[in-house]
Amino acid sequence: MRFISIVILLFCSMYSLAEQPINWLAYNQPPANILEGKYQGQGFINLAQKELIKVLPQYIHVDQHVTVGRFLHNLKLKKEACVFGLHKTIERDQYILFSEPALFHPNVRVLVAKEKARELNLNNQIDLKLLLGGYNLTTNLIESRSYGKVIDLLVKDYPNNVFYRSSHSNSALFKMLDRGRFDFMITYPSAANYAIKNLELKNEYVLLPIKGIPLYVVSGIGCSKSQWGEQAIADINVALTKVVRTQSYFNALSSWVNNGLEYDEFRKSYNEKFVTLSEN
Repeated sequence: MRFISIVILLFCSMYSLAEQPINWLAYNQPPANILEGKYQGQGFINLAQKELIKVLPQYIHVDQHVTVGRFLHNLKLKKEACVFGLHKTIERDQYILFSEPALFHPNVRVLVAKEKARELNLNNQIDLKLLLGGYNLTTNLIESRSYGKVIDLLVKDYPNNVFYRSSHSNSALFKMLDRGRFDFMITYPSAANYAIKNLELKNEYVLLPIKGIPLYVVSGIGCSKSQWGEQAIADINVALTKVVRTQSYFNALSSWVNNGLEYDEFRKSYNEKFVTLSEN
């Protein structure tokens, strides 16, 4: 009888675990997350997430499309939710648990119209202080989104030059930039290249690196800071050890990297800075 009770208890525990959901929160950010249109589901985060969930069969995986502000709010409420590719900040660390490195890609750059870059002689690494304080240019950021510690701190010094927009998609910002609503955009190269090719922008643009930040950025998966989140992060970390060295995971993260020198540099940095970091 005791043996039967133990078996029933184990079965119920396994069934309960299998029924646990992970709500994957995301907003439309081509080509990282592509949630609509011709390439829906083919973003590099979409593809990497598919590889990861293959080794997380104990969960039910549900995609939810929300704004940045909304997914942070859901995590504060300790919902059974995670976000793939989330920068750690002091504030977020209070209510979010972070996994080991899960995402690797080129860091943000300045996207500016070629004509304006020519006028201001912008042709090398960009000093954001000079753009905002010296030239009095304006930019627009997605509300509640982190652009990395250096940039997050710097833009706070220029409240009259930095605007914020709550959005389900970053496509709206590219269109606003193209209409001259602000002067430049801080964005990832892959996102800029995608927008230039797919949004029929009327102006020509250049992408310029930013002084003081690394060329590549590493981030993890963030889940709500709760008992459920602790278990989810533990399981995600185990899953990451199984996939980060696989060719399919590299193919996912490099799927929107241009061929040639850019691809070769990405592969080299992936092996030296991401895989090594994930194993430590």
